[in-house]
Amino acid sequence: MAIELQRRRPPSDHIVTDVALGLIKGFEGLHLAAYPDPASELARTGKGSGDPWTIGWGRTKGVKRGDRCTLEQANAWLREDANEAAQIVRDAIQVPLTAGEFAAYTSMAYNLGYLPPSLKACLNGGTTDKGKVMAPGSYADAILQLPRNCRAQTRPMKGLYRRRLAEACVAMDLPFEDACSPTVVQFALNENGEIDTDATTTLEDTLMRARTSRAPDPSVILKKPWSELVPVKPAPAKVEPEPAAPNPAGNAELPELKAPQPPTPVASAHIPAPPSGPVAQGPAVVVPAPQPPPPPVKPAPKPPEPVIIAPKSVDVRSIPYGEITPENGAKNMTDSQRGIGMVIVGVGSVVQIVFTRLGIGTAFAAIFYELSRDPVVIALVATGVVTAIGWFTRKRGTKVMTKGMIEAKTLLK
Repeated sequence: MAIELQRRRPPSDHIVTDVALGLIKGFEGLHLAAYPDPASELARTGKGSGDPWTIGWGRTKGVKRGDRCTLEQANAWLREDANEAAQIVRDAIQVPLTAGEFAAYTSMAYNLGYLPPSLKACLNGGTTDKGKVMAPGSYADAILQLPRNCRAQTRPMKGLYRRRLAEACVAMDLPFEDACSPTVVQFALNENGEIDTDATTTLEDTLMRARTSRAPDPSVILKKPWSELVPVKPAPAKVEPEPAAPNPAGNAELPELKAPQPPTPVASAHIPAPPSGPVAQGPAVVVPAPQPPPPPVKPAPKPPEPVIIAPKSVDVRSIPYGEITPENGAKNMTDSQRGIGMVIVGVGSVVQIVFTRLGIGTAFAAIFYELSRDPVVIALVATGVVTAIGWFTRKRGTKVMTKGMIEAKTLLK
């Protein structure tokens, strides 16, 4: 998968993307009937003209009370007004921008109709309304200017404040849906009608929530360098060996201390008696006794070779029916008492049919006729034939298998 890294390009190279349109739609909302400006006196008190009136996706150009539109017309107006807002950004900004920054500033220009001077001073270079001189390309300081522009007719509004926070997230290539939710962003004004910073969600908190709300998806085109998306694990610290204790003797290494070994007993040899007369005295000589040679080391015995034991031929007919198991032979109907019982039952049924229905005199004359009509007799005869075939087949197979086992045993020997 090819990874395309986001880079800054001149504003003239950017176009209106779905990100910008989605950001605008999320905060403007769709209205097919004209409504007054939320900050107007008519919206607050029910009096006044209510200008500017808005319709569609936040369109105000030429809209008056009572106007209505269709969804197709609202979408066409959205595209037209978004292109005009994008042109405002192209004309006002002189430094390269990322696609996220261009989408965020396009949304801001769509809402305000212009870009604030302090924002342009941070991007193009200049002095802000606070008197701070900025160098061209101060992108981080430009993001800080977004939450300041949340006023409608000099009054801060929560909806505009949330929108500026969302635009800051988009400019930083972060998701804004969760971090800028109305239930997440807190907004309060003090007695002077200004934003209460202690009771209002800050830009830093919003960006932090946006970073942790959704991890980057590697299956889509990444908009940040890979090194910023995947944290690099620090290398494990090397454990230095502890220094050895100093040697009081000044040696580089201490000799290994060993436990004292008991002295080996030495057997003294016989020393002849000294000759008579004066003999020069000298030290006694002790001769060690000869040691026996060590016993020879026997080689380890080789493991016995595996013996292949051929399976034992078992005649299942010699095993009682109740003791037949898969280990000593397969169950065979012809070798069991159940098979014998079935044969006896079949014979009894034939006799009963012959002597009760036909009588003794005509029994032998019509026996074949009755056998061909009664389904029970036919089934028993068929069972007997199949049983006989199976019995002869098993006998033949047992004979062949036994012969093969004998030949295998002979080869193994």
